[in-house]
Amino acid sequence: MSNKFITKEFSIEKGTGNLSPILGEHLRLRDKQALEKNNAIYIYLGPKNVYVGQTKHFFSRHKQHVQESNHRYINGSYTKVIVAFGILINQLSLDDIEKKLITYITADYEDDRNMTVNNGTSGNESPAYQNQDEVLTDFINPFWEELFSKGYVLKKNLAAVKESILFKYSPFTSLSEEKNNIINEIIRQPQNYIVSGLAGTGKTVVLTNLAARLSQTYPNKRIAVVVKTNWVKSAQKIFQAYSVKNIDVFTAYKLIKSGEQYDYVLVDEAHRLRRYYSKGNHVTQDIFNKDENQNELKLLGKLNPCFILFYDPAQTIRPSDIPKKDYNTFLTDNEFKELKLTKEYRVNINELNKTYTSDDFMTGIQEFLQIDASNAKFDHNIFQSYLTNPDAYFGVVNSIHELFDYLDDCENYEPATQNRVMAGYTREWASHQKKNRDRNDVYDWVEGNYHWKWNSDSENWLMKKNSRIEIGSIHAVQGIDLNYAGVIISTDISIDNTGKIIGIPENYKDRNGQYKSDDYSKEGFSNFIKNIYYVLLTRGIDGVRVYFEDKKMQQYFYDFMGINKEIQ
Repeated sequence: MSNKFITKEFSIEKGTGNLSPILGEHLRLRDKQALEKNNAIYIYLGPKNVYVGQTKHFFSRHKQHVQESNHRYINGSYTKVIVAFGILINQLSLDDIEKKLITYITADYEDDRNMTVNNGTSGNESPAYQNQDEVLTDFINPFWEELFSKGYVLKKNLAAVKESILFKYSPFTSLSEEKNNIINEIIRQPQNYIVSGLAGTGKTVVLTNLAARLSQTYPNKRIAVVVKTNWVKSAQKIFQAYSVKNIDVFTAYKLIKSGEQYDYVLVDEAHRLRRYYSKGNHVTQDIFNKDENQNELKLLGKLNPCFILFYDPAQTIRPSDIPKKDYNTFLTDNEFKELKLTKEYRVNINELNKTYTSDDFMTGIQEFLQIDASNAKFDHNIFQSYLTNPDAYFGVVNSIHELFDYLDDCENYEPATQNRVMAGYTREWASHQKKNRDRNDVYDWVEGNYHWKWNSDSENWLMKKNSRIEIGSIHAVQGIDLNYAGVIISTDISIDNTGKIIGIPENYKDRNGQYKSDDYSKEGFSNFIKNIYYVLLTRGIDGVRVYFEDKKMQQYFYDFMGINKEIQ
């Protein structure tokens, strides 16, 4: 028991729903009075079901539950209940606590398919209140430990729960004022919108929350969520876990093929929608019918939806992606309103006495890669601090295996984190060839006595068993977050004699990323490669380490960032 809250636990008698204090605990008169009139949070648990609720009259509320027509509270669906009340559980905090616990418990049971969280909604919206941080540290955290000790949750460490994809992309997570304003405007004024923002500004979180809010506000409307192939199963899992109704998840291609009409179509990673391109992905050719002016954006538009696109032009990575000029034409012709996400949330720089921010990192990466020609100012120290601080957010290493060593070290300190090594697409995918898939002696990346395979799958790669010992390509990681990231800046990018970053097409092995011979653009190709590294370098929330295969590129980086080093 904490001095900030009190808990009482009861068993539930099957057949009647009557409550009995667990372990014969005696209820004082004050306990009975508090459970009848105090604000309280309660959690019911059964063999396959869990339910989170809030009330000001727990005993009366329990009687109401027992009388519900579904009979769950008397048929054995729930066998016990824990109730918490105290200083921090009040009218201001109840909604916030309930919402957080529903999200945490849903994420906690992510891998237990036998358990169902029976909350039909996420709880009520909760405005910020004065002692919100204290509620987390002095109630929710210790209460979670008690829930674990009594078997209500599976993971002891709440930090591990927060690494779950169901938590990170919860459609009911608490949002910033900026994000809430965007969602409220879209719901209040239905029309076509484009939500633009750099990597890490939270576009996907806004999408999942918007989809859930639309579902609740318009239960009779049909809502389609369009994601890339590597995120279909994750998105389906998120909406199913939180019982979000009337939402279907597709790739753009499959939604177009279905011909289904939807009231709202929300498109994540909209910069990756494809156009007709004869050297592009052959799978899409049947929807384009060899029409050189056709693209997925136009075909989705024919479904007559209210369109909401989530877009970052700096993340286009193939010639078959719709060019920006064609995008702009479509947006103008269809009267899209732009809403901007301006705050960067992904990068978490946890260093003592730091003078720099996440904005310095994002700006520095864009300036270094020559994606932004504005010569924006940023604090170069964020890219230099690793020379004296081994715990710095950013750093450069001398080999691929040191990237894996870095992730190993991070996991020793923070075992619950999700960490991967990624690379530019400069190796053939030998291990993925049909004749080699079951062989353990075929590798795509070799460095002395070390060797690794490419990602075994692009769909839901992060959750695959062997992904931690593989190297991920852009197509496996675009749109996902990692805690710690290792990035191989490979030989598909270099620096020319004028100091300009250029792509090296002969070293780039993505067959679907190649230009047609009569359409090759040196500048266009270089931009795609730079965008790929922009994506890879902005995946890590808590830390990034980089290995440069091209030493000219490494020296350019040192010079650009003011690092006094010479590559030998």
